[in-house]
Amino acid sequence: MKILLYELNEVPWQVVDYFTKTCPGSAIEEILQHSHQYTTVTQDSGELHPWSTWPTVHRGVHNDIHNIRFLNQDLPKKYPPIWEILTDNNVSVGLFGSLQSWPVPTDKTQYRFYVPDTFARTAETYPDSLKGFQKFNLTQTKKDGGKTPGKIKMSWSLFKDILLFFELGFSLKTAGQLFTQLLKETFNPAYRHIRSMFQAPLAFDFYIELLKNTRPEFSSFFTNHAAGMMHRYWKYTFPEEFNYTLEGDDAHFKAQNILRAMKIADQQIGTLKEFADKNGYTLMIASSMGQEAIDRGDYPGEIRIADVDRFCEGLGYTGKVKNNLAMQPDYAFSFRTEKDLEDFKERVKGLLTPDGEPLFTLKESGLTLNCNLQITQETIEKGFVYKDSLPLSLDTFGLQTMNRDPGTAYHQPRGIFIVYKKGMRPLPYREKIDSTQVAPTILHLFGIKKMPYMKSPLKINEILNDL
Repeated sequence: MKILLYELNEVPWQVVDYFTKTCPGSAIEEILQHSHQYTTVTQDSGELHPWSTWPTVHRGVHNDIHNIRFLNQDLPKKYPPIWEILTDNNVSVGLFGSLQSWPVPTDKTQYRFYVPDTFARTAETYPDSLKGFQKFNLTQTKKDGGKTPGKIKMSWSLFKDILLFFELGFSLKTAGQLFTQLLKETFNPAYRHIRSMFQAPLAFDFYIELLKNTRPEFSSFFTNHAAGMMHRYWKYTFPEEFNYTLEGDDAHFKAQNILRAMKIADQQIGTLKEFADKNGYTLMIASSMGQEAIDRGDYPGEIRIADVDRFCEGLGYTGKVKNNLAMQPDYAFSFRTEKDLEDFKERVKGLLTPDGEPLFTLKESGLTLNCNLQITQETIEKGFVYKDSLPLSLDTFGLQTMNRDPGTAYHQPRGIFIVYKKGMRPLPYREKIDSTQVAPTILHLFGIKKMPYMKSPLKINEILNDL
């Protein structure tokens, strides 16, 4: 058995079906004609986030059990992810970008390659040759801050990294796409809002090169490029859900952004299909949950921590702290000692919005603390927060207001799971399954007994073994 798992973050069937209807003859459409299709449902509690729902898929238990709630928290050892179980059973693995995959394992015996997610605490990779790419990747994630930055500034260091990329698999085709994108941004600033999508083609170039050269028995590739487009531009793609009429060039441009993202995914899926067909792999396409329309009312803007040093200074905190990568409006801080964490936490608790509510909601795990910034219209309009009953400007804490395309879609528990192999008899009926069934199904296909705490696997092995 050999399996490729393409992790298409947050994409629901509604978007898949819209894409195949709008773009006939796509690779996804062809795969759907020769696959088993399922609707996954996550039973995770609380507000749904991919950094929690993907561990649910990978570990075969819900977040109330694995208790992974935020990025860069300390991870549990009791419920290992699928790649650890596979390598423990002598299955070779190649991992690229799966969420909550940092750090690189110490024992690399069964790993052909290992590139952690784009929120990793360090740029460590296996092999080391990908470290330059990962460093670039993490830098771009850090610069994002919830809003696409201005023009990219070329530097000698960046130029050297790009030259190195060509040795690692960076294709002329992708280089041309990136150059065209930057050129379009020069003449039409609207293109800047889709720049984040192009991390996916760059990463995939390196992934497919590793895949072809090492051919692991199990491999996963994670891409987040469609999720951001859905969050921001759902209203323009599905205007009927908002009783909205597209008017003007800007609206019509935004109406194509989800399709632009899905076309990138389709190109990648087509490449994986070709590789799978030639080399006897089963191709799986999954999302750990989906998105759907949401009406947030009037958009007041947002607040972000623009300067962490100034934030700590405003708090009066003088201990050691590391600001790890997270996703706006979340911030992930780690500490060397419990004393430092408690001191920092108590000072953050002292920050209140103008209407007297906590400015942050807090979650902790080990020596890591997640601070979720609560954004209210009153805080933005008045431009201050309370610290121990004293009103102080946002700038005192390195806080800045910002505006971006307001979210018109948000997380919902239903995702997709597609199982494809060349010559497979189709099963288009999209049976609802628990998202925790993906992991035991993969184990089952490899002939590995599921862990005692896992649900029963899907019974698709007989069909695959006949092919």
